[in-house]
Amino acid sequence: MKIIHVAVLSVIGLATGCTSINSTSFDNMSSVYRQAVEEYGNNNILLNIVRASKDMPMSFLDMPSVIGTGQVTATAGVSATQSAGTNSVPPSITGGSLGLTVNNGFTFSQGSLDNAQFMSSFLKEIPLGVLGFRGTERLMPKAVTYSLLIESVEFHYNNAVVRRFNNDPLDPNYADFQQVLYTLIEAGLTVENATFKTPIGPAFESSHLSKSLDSWGAPVIDGLSKGSLSFEKVKVKGRELYQLTRNDVKTRACVNKFRSEQLMGNLLGESAFCQDTIMHPRTDEKYTSVIRNLIGNKAGNKTFEMVIGIRSPGNTFDFLGAVVNAQFGLNGAKEVMIQPSSSVIDSYNQHFKAPHALFKVYKNENISNPVASVSYKGVTYALSDDDDSYSKQVMEFMSTLISVAKIPGAIPQSPAVIVR
Repeated sequence: MKIIHVAVLSVIGLATGCTSINSTSFDNMSSVYRQAVEEYGNNNILLNIVRASKDMPMSFLDMPSVIGTGQVTATAGVSATQSAGTNSVPPSITGGSLGLTVNNGFTFSQGSLDNAQFMSSFLKEIPLGVLGFRGTERLMPKAVTYSLLIESVEFHYNNAVVRRFNNDPLDPNYADFQQVLYTLIEAGLTVENATFKTPIGPAFESSHLSKSLDSWGAPVIDGLSKGSLSFEKVKVKGRELYQLTRNDVKTRACVNKFRSEQLMGNLLGESAFCQDTIMHPRTDEKYTSVIRNLIGNKAGNKTFEMVIGIRSPGNTFDFLGAVVNAQFGLNGAKEVMIQPSSSVIDSYNQHFKAPHALFKVYKNENISNPVASVSYKGVTYALSDDDDSYSKQVMEFMSTLISVAKIPGAIPQSPAVIVR
């Protein structure tokens, strides 16, 4: 018998191709990516809060770039060996191949934010205007936002500190701070852009005004046109003169004049009152005992200056670390609770009839579908998605603070780690 191997030149079927993944696959990949990035950010925030509770250095990572790839490759073909056969065995063709390959994935870079650009902003006092944010933070009760941002409240007289209230849950007098905070919220504590006028040079009579403009030249004319400079009428020894004035717009904290006087008498002076202040009906006054004590200890009609200390983003993480420590304190749990308000000024709180925890962490507990979950030094920490605390709102606010701290140059162009 003679076997003859012949290469088959006629191809029964040959197809090769490469096509993009279909839209369903792309949607699935995008959904998985979004979920991964969300968990990545939430876990990073929680991990640094836990580090702060342990007095350990904080460290932040960012994902500056993500490259997605996806394709479907199909191959099909035939190769054969032919036998000539014998009288008893007919000729035959054997062999063949068919293939289908699906490939998709993401390549992402992971950059460290542990650099001078990020830290210079992260450790700098948060701008006072953040108290007036108009993002989703506006939906939070003021007590939540202010608890995160305010470090202390001081009352001064003649540049001396009369009383200081520290926003520290580990401080034995923390309850006093909370009472002062609730009283200030009831008094309409907010921020506004106020114009402060500073006289420049001597005052002039109207007849000399045009001559003075010629000598001052273009800078003054430009300032007058932009509103940064103005002429104000002033009276000097009975004469009406014109005073060149610089107008500086500054953000400041203030309270409602009428509610402040109802709650705190003449404790604060005119400089503490908002420029636009309206009268609100009387509501909650149950938190004023500490303020009343201050009023009783001051002499006569003197007024105090109120100084509000604002945290840096880094200090806010330290505060939340202290909140975690208070929750798991050796002397018993002392969760930081946010009390409900009946104030028309803080109307959002009217939806809550009971106090809720500001930030609640579960340690070594099995939490289904957690908002964030991290393991640190053998201990698991998690945030629940469905408890009655303000943990999710706090996480969202902390994410905003980190984003604000990402000034140009904070995210390195060449990331330290590339994960494939």
